[in-house]
Amino acid sequence: MKHKISLVFVALLAMVAIGAQPVAEKSVDSPLEVHFAVMAGPTGFSSVALNKNEGRIADDIQIAMQVFPSPNEVVARLANGELDFACLPSNLAANIYNKGVKIKLAAVIGNGMLSVVSSDGSVQGVGDLLGKTIHVPGAGSTPDQMAQLLLKEAGLAAGKDVILDYSVASPAQLAQLTIAGKVSLAMLPQPFVSMILNGSKNATEVVDIQVLYEDLSGVANYPMSVMVVREQFAKNHPRALAQILKAYEDSVAWVNAEPQAAGEAIEEAGIMKAALATPSIPFCNLVFVPSQEAKEEVQAYYRFLHSFSPASIGGAVPADNFYL
Repeated sequence: MKHKISLVFVALLAMVAIGAQPVAEKSVDSPLEVHFAVMAGPTGFSSVALNKNEGRIADDIQIAMQVFPSPNEVVARLANGELDFACLPSNLAANIYNKGVKIKLAAVIGNGMLSVVSSDGSVQGVGDLLGKTIHVPGAGSTPDQMAQLLLKEAGLAAGKDVILDYSVASPAQLAQLTIAGKVSLAMLPQPFVSMILNGSKNATEVVDIQVLYEDLSGVANYPMSVMVVREQFAKNHPRALAQILKAYEDSVAWVNAEPQAAGEAIEEAGIMKAALATPSIPFCNLVFVPSQEAKEEVQAYYRFLHSFSPASIGGAVPADNFYL
């Protein structure tokens, strides 16, 4: 009888010990599948090392990455919980947060990479823009917002002192027209700036928007792209969250250090052709700045946007709980 009681007691202790252990987020045999969205173009460049080992960034974490041509589908999937992470333009992240989508800004992954390019070198700087027409790819786009903001800060009125032409919405098409000399001035992001400068011996960079932004605002950088995480995922999977952020930081470092291999991976992922991506990577300002470290510069950029167009960020500068 004593022997039986001892066995029962030992069994009970074992059950208690098992119950006291933290529950693993997922076993190695059944890894946690993380749904991750990136955009075609430079916003998606820094993510590609996550695809190594078929997305298995840890024994118990599997990244399922999807590439989208435009933000609309990403926003819808974030809103209904189909996505756990997404890389987005920073103003769009603020916009959907202000519209009630439960996300947190996890990190800045890309700083500014815009330039005004001249097809013939006839314009040398901001002072020469008076009376000129600048082609911008899409009304309401980040290039458009920055063009209008910076013209205003420089004391030039869009539509009066400088004409902004939105007739060519495709950055790739606008770049080709600039190379051909059919467009005199264009404001474009990388990799299209590099594409123009490499494609035409007459083309020149007129204005580095990042330098102008710092001169006018006093802030060194503006965040063009960010990584967001679904609030519920961050709450439910803190350990996985930390591992994913570290893996992304490592991915950024690899892409910057190995542009040739990264370009091939970018093309394989369906983000952009390697011939365009590889030469532009050194100029794309790919970074990884955790949310809290980036907060001051992000807030400054949002205040800058809000002062000009509150609707561009959803009507308000995001509150502190937007930041992870």
